[in-house]
Amino acid sequence: MRAAIRDGVRRLLRLPSRTARQIRDEVDEELDGYLGARIEQLVSRGMTPDEARREAVRRLGGSLERVRAELRHSATRRERHLAVRERVEEGIQDVRYALRGLARQTGFTATVSLTLAVGIGATTSIFSALNALLLRPLPYARADELMKVTLVTPGRGAVHGSDEMVWSYPKYAVFRDGQRAFTDVSAYAPNDFTLTSGEVERIHGETITSHYLPVLGVRAELGGNFASDIDAHGDARREALISDVLWKRRFNADPRIVGQIIDIDRQPFTIAGVTPEGFAGLSGQAEVFVPITTRSAEDLNQAFDHEYSVVTRRRPDISAGQARAMTALVGQEVDRRFPDLEIGKAWSAKAEPLDHARVTSRIRRSLWVLMGAVALVLLVACVNIANLVLARASSRGREMAVRLALGAGRARLVRLLLTESMVLAALGGALSLVVSWIGIRLLSRVDPTAIGGVGRSRSYGLVTVNSIHLDIAALVFTLGAAIVVGVLFGLAPALHATRASVAETLKDGGVSTIQFGRRLSARGLLVMTEVALAFVLLVGSGLMIRSVANLLSVPIGADPRNVLTVRLTAPPGTVPRDSLPGLYENILRRLAALPGATRVALGDCPPLNDGCNRTFAARGNETRGPDRSPLVGIHWVSARWFETLHVPVVRGRVFTDADRVGAPKVIIISVSTARKLFPGENPIGQRLSVGQGGFSGGADIVGVVGDVRQSMDSTPMLDTYIPFAQSPRSGMMIFIRTAGDPAALAAPVRSALREIAPRFPVYDLKTLSARTAAISAPARFSTTLLGLFAAVGLSLAAIGIYGVMSLMVTERRRELGIRMALGADQSAVRRMVVRQAARLAAAGALIGLIGAFSLSRVMRALLFEVTAFDPATYLVILFILCAAALAASWIPARRATLVSPMEALRQG
Repeated sequence: MRAAIRDGVRRLLRLPSRTARQIRDEVDEELDGYLGARIEQLVSRGMTPDEARREAVRRLGGSLERVRAELRHSATRRERHLAVRERVEEGIQDVRYALRGLARQTGFTATVSLTLAVGIGATTSIFSALNALLLRPLPYARADELMKVTLVTPGRGAVHGSDEMVWSYPKYAVFRDGQRAFTDVSAYAPNDFTLTSGEVERIHGETITSHYLPVLGVRAELGGNFASDIDAHGDARREALISDVLWKRRFNADPRIVGQIIDIDRQPFTIAGVTPEGFAGLSGQAEVFVPITTRSAEDLNQAFDHEYSVVTRRRPDISAGQARAMTALVGQEVDRRFPDLEIGKAWSAKAEPLDHARVTSRIRRSLWVLMGAVALVLLVACVNIANLVLARASSRGREMAVRLALGAGRARLVRLLLTESMVLAALGGALSLVVSWIGIRLLSRVDPTAIGGVGRSRSYGLVTVNSIHLDIAALVFTLGAAIVVGVLFGLAPALHATRASVAETLKDGGVSTIQFGRRLSARGLLVMTEVALAFVLLVGSGLMIRSVANLLSVPIGADPRNVLTVRLTAPPGTVPRDSLPGLYENILRRLAALPGATRVALGDCPPLNDGCNRTFAARGNETRGPDRSPLVGIHWVSARWFETLHVPVVRGRVFTDADRVGAPKVIIISVSTARKLFPGENPIGQRLSVGQGGFSGGADIVGVVGDVRQSMDSTPMLDTYIPFAQSPRSGMMIFIRTAGDPAALAAPVRSALREIAPRFPVYDLKTLSARTAAISAPARFSTTLLGLFAAVGLSLAAIGIYGVMSLMVTERRRELGIRMALGADQSAVRRMVVRQAARLAAAGALIGLIGAFSLSRVMRALLFEVTAFDPATYLVILFILCAAALAASWIPARRATLVSPMEALRQG
């Protein structure tokens, strides 16, 4: 009871906790006092002192040392519990005090909370994308065991940009049978199929081997996998797996779907199973999966027809390094079995973790650049908030001095001020969840894996933009960011506020003087940091803006305005190949008769499509292999394609209706191709052979046309064009130039195509302008984000300069009054204030210049036709930053000239 009373008194009076030595001394004192009183009582009853002592110890339990140890332990536990309770009570009291103080200053609280919400929310959004696309493990069982295996041909990178390539089926079979590093091996290839049962529909799919799902550790949602012996050549059974999406869209989630028959490319397939929800294959888009062996044995036996990717599951007792070495050895066997005598270089094989190959290095770099940019924004926000908190702490100098004078410890005051900062951070963190949700929705609309204009990433099935969401990792990141931010912007102001001299602060009226001039203040240092970070952001966004401007200003070589495009594909077996030209001629005539259509033509792919097909070309009547023949783009077009897209004819002529099967083969080349293959010569009438379309034996060049860009961020490809009528294809794109809005013609075009070709799937209908805009949209989106981040950083830096100058004018009011009383004119006072702001901005810009150089090296691969150290960009950014600094300091400078000397002296 006495100890409880003492503890209550201690809590009431806020007495310090007892040390371990004090606890031990108190326990010994109480125990010795108790023994002395007991011995005295027993002696008074007639015992000798020794007998009384032995009896007293016996009644305590027989061992004085054991009792002493138990009492010390009990007292220590009670002291610890009391200390924890005191800390909790102090924390609750500090939180209540912070909430009351922040509620009285709603403007300050709202400003800080919203600034933090934007900073933390934007950072969490980008982190969620980074986590889903790069950091989160692939959604497959034991994903660390999955490896991607590619063929490697030394020297191929000089033509294709990489020595790695996909497999042919015979080479895959050699690898599958000869490897010992993997428990499962599977090949797959993306493919498009036509559902010909019911409404005709073109869908994405994959051709796969029977081990495909087991390798990935994926089990069918309904039914099962293919039979294990279905990989055998000549197997007549046709089975298919359909995705959960297709099952629900076309079959209304019929639970009896397994065993039913569907027609794919006019062939009956038995549905063996339904894949799990969200699974779209390693291509990320598949809705149907069919066995590779449904292809003819003749096709599969083509040793140099490379189209299959290979995924494997590593044996648990084999390391990734060992698997790479063992794979390279099997690659040597592939070369021995299938040597390429024309290339004259050995094949090999390479294995790498599937997780490393999920996105390209450029996409990875783009995401990290965005993460770095938004982290800089958050850091600038923290610095700006630290300035606000520091100003608030400076205005509370008298309060802190009074607390210190009354005996409060500095550590206690620092904890009180840090609690206020943590409360503000908690408010900002809670609001940031709303900002994060909005940001994630925006990122889901624009695929962040396509940032930089590099095209959509396959993302390996379940790892897509749809997987970006506020999961546990994002919430933990938000919590961690809020804690770190609270400490970052709260610690320095708290230490500054409690470091001031009590006597000086009370004498000066409670304002903590912040020195300028030769001594750099805490707030001045923070402003320099803001300016430096803003400079880095501005340089990064400036370089990206110039890069995108250059990208968008490059002519694509065709006019996309007022052009409607639609794809049409004849399912296998629908129309004989020789009849395709006549069928498509009828389709073009029907579409040309539609009101508003001015020209109609066929092409295999639109501009800016990264080139639909590439092959080797050479002067003369035969190609000579990749070492001696350049890689060119090959395009199938109809007679009026160049007129429809307004592609200029530089020399010769375009194709005519006379260029058909049976007529001499003709070909058209681009300006870049003519410059490369026929330097200084007239190519018209000369022979050129290309490796596809039946033109490997050569054709006469009849025309040279302008370059049409196949990619926005590269130089024009070497392009060749062959007449569709001399090399018919089942799948083509129709280009329709209209007199007005092409979108208005979409419904009539679809209706006409369904009427004239009801068995052909009509798909991918959109304007050519929409296609070109979609190609540049990711680059514009990333640039807009960087520009927004930079604008926020610049605004915060300007606000920081304004705040510092305003506080300086307030604190130096008496000094300014004396200067003006002694004859200083208003312009001199203004120059003094602006000069100090300029010094802070210049020092910050100098520091930021070093950071900008480092950032530019990282961004070099993302830039187009602009160097990472572009002088014009740096000068413009420096001008913008200086202008913002001068503008931010002008109002405080002007207010300084309005100080009345008499009033300032009287108040001082």
